[in-house]
Amino acid sequence: MKLELFDAYHVRARLSASIILLAPIALTLFLCFQEVHNFASSSVLIFFLLAFTNYVPILQRNLACKKNINVECAAQLLSVDDTTFDSVSKNRYYNKLAKLDDSFKAFEHPDDSEEFKKCCKSAVIYLRNQTRGNRLVLEENINYGFCKNLKANKVMGIIMCLLSFGMIALISLPGCSSVSDIPAQNILAFTLNVVILLFWIFGVTNKTLDSTARYYGKALIMAIDAL
Repeated sequence: MKLELFDAYHVRARLSASIILLAPIALTLFLCFQEVHNFASSSVLIFFLLAFTNYVPILQRNLACKKNINVECAAQLLSVDDTTFDSVSKNRYYNKLAKLDDSFKAFEHPDDSEEFKKCCKSAVIYLRNQTRGNRLVLEENINYGFCKNLKANKVMGIIMCLLSFGMIALISLPGCSSVSDIPAQNILAFTLNVVILLFWIFGVTNKTLDSTARYYGKALIMAIDAL
């Protein structure tokens, strides 16, 4: 297995989102089923969940495409009418891009035409390829990718929590005449799943996604000075 496969982006933006998605089921199984507490059963379950996390990033991309979850705003930040950067900084970025590649000559005379907008989008692709070693850009890209993956999986994450509640109820309610008869580990599993459900509902929002996209876009544009 190549260790380079587990780079910072893969671990923090993709694998972390996959673990959060599968956490309700894993917690319920470990806490509510005594049978999985032995070493052999735990190992099988862990390896199964780790194997499944390899598919989750693929599912995340498909869901993101279907839902049009793409709020990348770097190209918009280069537009003439955007006021995120002051005019002096923006003109410096325009001049630098125009000198970097002949295909960016449109930056010598910026306007609001469709041709210039296409040039801005092309410049963003160029910047992504040229700034892979920039630590600030990487950090903001990881934050954006993590939030985008979570947003793509929000509905599925809520469904996972609801399924876990159903499992806990099926295990706990039969044979229990009152709440006090429910095993403590089952109550703990229910509580943790409530926390995860609240995270999906109130923590994974369009506002958070838009914010991380904007910070990533700003970092990408400011990296022009380092080229």
